[in-house]
Amino acid sequence: MKGSKLSESEKSEVAKRLAHFTGLSEEYLIKANLRVTLFQFNAELERSRGLTIGRYDSRFSGPTFDLLTEHAETDPSYSAVAGAFMAAFNSYVREDLKYNPERNYEALGPDAARNWNWKRSAGGTPSFFPSAPNVEGDLVEALINNPHLQVQVETGYFDMATPFFATEYTMDHLGLPGKLRDQIHIEYYTAGHMMYLHAADLANLGKNVAAFIESAAK
Repeated sequence: MKGSKLSESEKSEVAKRLAHFTGLSEEYLIKANLRVTLFQFNAELERSRGLTIGRYDSRFSGPTFDLLTEHAETDPSYSAVAGAFMAAFNSYVREDLKYNPERNYEALGPDAARNWNWKRSAGGTPSFFPSAPNVEGDLVEALINNPHLQVQVETGYFDMATPFFATEYTMDHLGLPGKLRDQIHIEYYTAGHMMYLHAADLANLGKNVAAFIESAAK
């Protein structure tokens, strides 16, 4: 928060603490001015071993082609499973649905992401300048309008795309009355963004969702 007012001794102390919590070197953190982006972190953490760690699931790692790269060149956790998802989809639409036109299927279409309209046309606080949509207000409105609504969040400890702590922070800063905050439930998994890739967590996910539906329906 001090920005450029931070003294050299204070910066050194912060770098020491960040190094302890993140595994990055104090030297790297100082060079980054204590501000490291996610893709920088993914590229740097295991650089000495020639590895890049995953974004969707930080338990995954893969070879780094350019050891001097500043940002992660790819996401090993996506590369490890994308082929299986696309093969399953293509098999389903062609063999089960008999949908035969030759069209390419992409698990994450870059064109869709590039052309996505991030403006929100309804609800929320009006703003002259467009920004990334924030649906926290919609969740608050839904809970206030329906005080019987129950919400469950499934989150993985190794997810770096939607980190579990950011989820906790968001749920704890909705400004809800205590009773309504108690209607938001969070379940944790020892996996990443797609916790169902871990067999044990797949079973736990099924149990947790079933239990939540049964409890919320009473």
